[in-house]
Amino acid sequence: MEILLFVIMQLTVINASLLTERHFKYSLFSFGVSCCCDILPLEVLFSWASTPELELVEYSRAGRRSYQLGRAHARLRRRLPPSLVLYIPGWWNTPTDESAETLVKALLHRTPLILVLDTRATFCRGYVGSATRVSSVSKKIYKFIKNINSEGYPIASIHLIGFSLGAHVAGMTGRLVQSRLNEKIGKITALDPARPCFTQLPQYRLSRGDASFVQVIHTSAGVLGLEQPVGHADVYVNGVSSPQPECKERAVSLDCDHAQSWKIFATSITNDRSLLGRKCESWNELSDGRCSGNETAVGYGCNTSTRGMFLHKSQEAARKLWTFSPFDIRTWWLG
Repeated sequence: MEILLFVIMQLTVINASLLTERHFKYSLFSFGVSCCCDILPLEVLFSWASTPELELVEYSRAGRRSYQLGRAHARLRRRLPPSLVLYIPGWWNTPTDESAETLVKALLHRTPLILVLDTRATFCRGYVGSATRVSSVSKKIYKFIKNINSEGYPIASIHLIGFSLGAHVAGMTGRLVQSRLNEKIGKITALDPARPCFTQLPQYRLSRGDASFVQVIHTSAGVLGLEQPVGHADVYVNGVSSPQPECKERAVSLDCDHAQSWKIFATSITNDRSLLGRKCESWNELSDGRCSGNETAVGYGCNTSTRGMFLHKSQEAARKLWTFSPFDIRTWWLG
């Protein structure tokens, strides 16, 4: 049994340098991660995992700069905007990939400065190895927030946006701020919080108590993303289990569905009415796709007093996200 566990661990924490195709992660992921999460002593791994020094990338209309996270507060202290947005990418995402670039481009219409955490040192590896580092990454972000707060920046003005694993990092960061500084982060926007390895460990995942307002956008509920509502406002795009319209032509739509969360949220930043949801009075209403509440603007412009589950139905398929699938020959030539 010990040998089997060792082999599984080696397969699931494979280093990024051994993967020649970044997009191959999804085929490995869907094949083995679920069983590994059930077998491995995850609580022990979460508490033991460590994280190297991380970079914080500043985007502004003047360009891009990078800092060591541990020293970033000293470089940014005089330039932080009234409302600070910090984006935490997910597994195998980078500060320059499509998700970060799309969100940054949209956010620069709203604020002069956005921070993006460079998570490559921790999340560009096997999924289980990445997931177990969520707690240690959150501790580093907490120290950054503590430092800027000690110099007068209000914690209530901070907005954390996290995708997939990054959503749980945002949640745990908020929990640390609350327990150690006795204050709450203003907002957390969780973009399809990762499901594998987080269903049985609520202490390591996002929850509605982690900020004054927690909004969750679900696009791959019950598959790559959490199914249950965990925020003050939970938005289910096209229901609980339906493939997203943009992904229906894909032989395997998992990764495409997951990615729709940041794409849809980015659209709501520049168009307040692009993401409307009808409130659902029960889980059965949501599952049946027959929520009948009044339409509410959710996404970036969501009112912080909004509460409950909301169903958003896409009016039409948007631009397709062509991400690699070993079962779809049309994606084999993606770099």
